[in-house]
Amino acid sequence: MSNLLLHIKDAYYFEVPKVLWHSNRKSAADFPDWMVRNDAGFQEQEATSLIASLRELGADVSDGLKSQWLDWQAQPGNYGRPLDVFLDMGAAQIAKRAGSWAKKNAPSSRDPISAYLASADSAEPLGWFAQLTQRSDFRKAWDGIKKDHNSSEYVNAYAKGVTWDESKIEQYNRALDGKVLVPQPFGGKLRNAYEPESGFCLSKYMVIELLVAFLLIGAFAWLGRRIQGGAVPKGRAWNFLEGMVEYVRKQVFEPAMGAEDSRKFMPLLATMFVFIFGLNLAGMVPFLGSPTASLACTGALALVVFAVGLIWGVGTMGLSGYLKNLCPSMGLPPLLAVVIVPMLWVIEFISLFMKHGILALRLLANVVAGHAVLLGLMGLAVGATALYNGSNLAIWAPLGFVTALSMVAMSLLELFIAFLQAAMFTFLAGLFISSSIHHH
Repeated sequence: MSNLLLHIKDAYYFEVPKVLWHSNRKSAADFPDWMVRNDAGFQEQEATSLIASLRELGADVSDGLKSQWLDWQAQPGNYGRPLDVFLDMGAAQIAKRAGSWAKKNAPSSRDPISAYLASADSAEPLGWFAQLTQRSDFRKAWDGIKKDHNSSEYVNAYAKGVTWDESKIEQYNRALDGKVLVPQPFGGKLRNAYEPESGFCLSKYMVIELLVAFLLIGAFAWLGRRIQGGAVPKGRAWNFLEGMVEYVRKQVFEPAMGAEDSRKFMPLLATMFVFIFGLNLAGMVPFLGSPTASLACTGALALVVFAVGLIWGVGTMGLSGYLKNLCPSMGLPPLLAVVIVPMLWVIEFISLFMKHGILALRLLANVVAGHAVLLGLMGLAVGATALYNGSNLAIWAPLGFVTALSMVAMSLLELFIAFLQAAMFTFLAGLFISSSIHHH
C-alpha cells in the first residue's frame, strides 16, 4: 500500500509497493547524486577540501570550523546542508545584523560589517568570513570553488573513488525500495527526494499534470473531430464527454456569468474544469496522488483566473475604470462619499487579492481533507491489526469490517468531491471574472 502522506506532499519519485521495486545498487556510483551529496562521508571530505581551498586563498580558518558546521547541521531545517551553505548563510546574517547595528550606532560608517565586528556588541564566529566576502576578488574565487565542489563531476569523482561498506549500501538500498525516481532531463539538482536544490527539477506532480493534460488533449481532440462532422453522438465516451461539458456550461458557467459571457469564456473555464477534475481523480489512483493537494498547483490556477480578470477588465473599462469599478456605486451624499468610498476601495482592493488566494486554498484544503480522512481510517485499520494477536478476533473482526467499509464509502465520496471541487473552482472563477468585466 502506498504512503497516503505522499498523496499530499509532492516528491521527486513515485511510490510503489516495495515488493515490486527493489533497489539493488552495488556501489556509491550507482546511487543518485543527491544521496551521495547527503552522505556524511562525502560532506566530511567536501568540507576538508573547502577549508583547504580557503586557506590557499589566505583565510585564517579556525580548527573549530567543522564543529561549528556540524552543530549547525543538527538544527532543524539544516540537515544535509554542506559547509559552503553554512558559511554563505552565516555571512548574510552577519551583514544583516551589521546593517541594523550601523543604523543605530554608526550611521556614517562606510564599512558597517567591520565596524560591527569591532564593537563590543559583536561575538560572531564567522565574522572573518563575512569580512572576506566584502572583497570582490575573494567572492569571485569563492564562487569558483563552490561551483567546482557542487558540480556533478566532483560528486561522480568521489563516488567512483570511494568504497562504501556493505551495511551502508544495504541501508541506502532499503531507503530507495519502492521509490521510482523521476529523471531530471533539464539538469535540475535535488537536495533530497522532496526538495530541489537548483535549476528546474521535474517532480511527481508535474509528471501527473503533464499526463492528465495529454490525456485531455487527446480525448477532446477526438471529440472535436466527431462534432465537426455533425453526426449524432454515439457511444459511451462521446456521450459522457459531451454531456459533461454541456452540464457544466448550463449548471456551472451560465449561473455564474450569464449566457453571453459563459460562451465567451467557455474555452478557458471548460479547460480548467476538466483539468482540475482529472487532477482530482489522479488522487484516487493507487501510487499517484493529486497535484491539487499542492499549493503550487492550485495557486497557479488561481493566478490564471486573476490574470484573465485583470487583463480583460482593464481591456474593457481601461485601467482607471477597472480600479474605480472595485468599489461599488452606492449613491452616497458627497460628504459621506469622501470618507466612506476611499475606505471601501482599499478594502475591495485588498479583497481582490485575498479572494483569489482563498480560491487556491479552498481547493487545496478540500482535496487534502479527503486524503487526511482516508489516512485516519487507515490508522484504524493498522490499530485493528495490532490488536489482533490470535486471541481477540472478536474485537478485531468488527473493527476491521467497519474500517474497510468506511474506507470504501469515503473513496466513493472522494469521487463525488473530485467533480464537485472542480465545479466549485470554475464557478467561483466565473464569478470573479464576471465581476472584473462588468460595472457594479
